[in-house]
Amino acid sequence: MIEIRKFKDIAKIQDSQQALRGYVNKLFLKLHRALEPAMPVHKFDLSNDGYIVILEKGDNIRELSKIGLAEKNGLLDAIPEMVTAKKIKDGKVLYQAEILCNNEFMLYVLFFPEDFDKEIQKWLQTYSEEVVFT
Repeated sequence: MIEIRKFKDIAKIQDSQQALRGYVNKLFLKLHRALEPAMPVHKFDLSNDGYIVILEKGDNIRELSKIGLAEKNGLLDAIPEMVTAKKIKDGKVLYQAEILCNNEFMLYVLFFPEDFDKEIQKWLQTYSEEVVFT
């Protein structure tokens, strides 16, 4: 799991995942413009408003208490505001789940569904809205 709270955290994404890194970079800059456009981007911090979480192969989607999701079933118990499939530049489809934790804090959870078991497919069928080509 990779947590992106500051611009420098984007460097945690592996070099082999340039398309993912590019997408996260765009999302971070979009949030920066929306929340604190006057602040220099290198000082901007998403910790208080809701940050970006990238789930990686091997992460336990049922145990995400570290990011504030229910301890019993983690992502599978979350009711997102929106789930969107994004086709990124390498042709892979990345899912973005926007989970509002309270009126002032939203998590942006990104993942490739093929990295997880079939239960995530059921969750996506329930909550996924559209495919967006970026």
